[in-house]
Parts: sequence; C-alpha cells; structure tokens
Amino acid sequence: MTSPNDPAQYRTPGQTDATIVTASNPGELSPIEAAIMDACNLLHEAREHGDRAATEAITQSLFQLLRRYDETDGDDHPNPAWSRPNQRALALSAMGRVEDAVRTELVALKYADTPRRREISLGNLADRCLRLGDAELALGYFLEAIEANPKSVPVLITGAIALFRAGHREEADAIFRAILESPGLLGEGTELSAYLAFDPGTRSMRGRLPALDDLYAAWESRQSQSRQSQDEGGAA
Repeated sequence: MTSPNDPAQYRTPGQTDATIVTASNPGELSPIEAAIMDACNLLHEAREHGDRAATEAITQSLFQLLRRYDETDGDDHPNPAWSRPNQRALALSAMGRVEDAVRTELVALKYADTPRRREISLGNLADRCLRLGDAELALGYFLEAIEANPKSVPVLITGAIALFRAGHREEADAIFRAILESPGLLGEGTELSAYLAFDPGTRSMRGRLPALDDLYAAWESRQSQSRQSQDEGGAA
C-alpha cells in the first residue's frame, strides 16, 4: 500500500525514482565535483538494484566528499554560495532524500547568478519534482529552465518526461522529434547518449512516443556502426 504522500502512487508503469547525473562539459567540474557526480550515479544505480551494501558504502563516501567540498569552499568555486547547496542537493537526491534535495536546491537557486547556474538548479528541481510525482510543478520549473538555456539536453528530456506524465504526449513527442533533427547530439559520450542508455525515466517512455522510438533506432544504429568500425579496425 502507498500512503497519501508516497510518490509511488503517481508513477507510471516502469517509472522509478532513480535518475542520472551528467555534465555538458566535464572539464568545467572540479576534482571533487567530478567525484561527487560519479558517486551519485553509482548510488542511483545501487539503489535501483536494491544493493544495500553498496548503497551504504557509497553514501558514506558521498558524505566525506561533501565535507571536503565544504571545507575547501566548494573546491575554490567562484560562487560557493550556489555550488555548495547545489552539490549537497545532488547527493541528497542520490540518497533518495528527494524532498530534502528540493529544499536544498531552492537555497542554491537563490544564489544562481548566471543563466547556466539557473538552468542547472531549475532543471534539477524539475527532475526532483518528477520523482516526487508532481509533473505539473516539474513543468513549471522546466519552463523556467528552458528559458535559461533552450538547448540543454537534460532540461529538454526532463521537460519531455514531465509533459508525458502530465498527459501531454504530443508535446513530449515534439521535443524528441526536435532532438532527432540534431544528429550531432547522438555522438558517443554525449549527454543524450547517456540518457538514452541509462536514464530510467527516458527508457520508461520507449514504445509510447514515436519520435523517441525513432531516436532510439537512430542511436542504436550509430552504436552498431561504431562497434563495427572498431571491430574492423582491430582486425586490420
């Protein structure tokens, strides 16, 4: 049974409360931020698979990383007032403490002094509202985030998921159709590839949105061609 406040009651079939953490430019991350991102992805995966031992170990590691991040003023970040709550919210989200992550990200948002930082915080808030089962609130944050950066892949995908879960399937499909018209996004190691390969929310819509199915087909074809080229190169 679910309680009135249990996000599980709002989930569509195949929906989980896991997500992935990406960076459009990994080079912009400090060493501690990169370690936090990696740990968050490992923790989301461990929780999704019910690996209790790994979950506990990674959680402890994340707390240690956050302690170091705070002690170094955000690893010498130019705006630690934003970055410290932002990184802590990432960790809380990965730990499954999504409501705490929303509250902490709202603190970060107050100090988001550039369009890029606003995009990150607003996109994170949209994602976490989805995980709490509130697609309408997620849509509100998505619209603000997309205004800050109309080309952000994570924001576009989060928006498509929010639209889908709010019952606006044609609009969600239109987002994936627009993404499909930018084939450069399908390259190996891109944020889009990471979402198609690993994000539970994106996978849950497969078979329900024609444009997303076409996007997966194009991505899988490119993956197959890449593996074939590597095999031929190795055999030469």
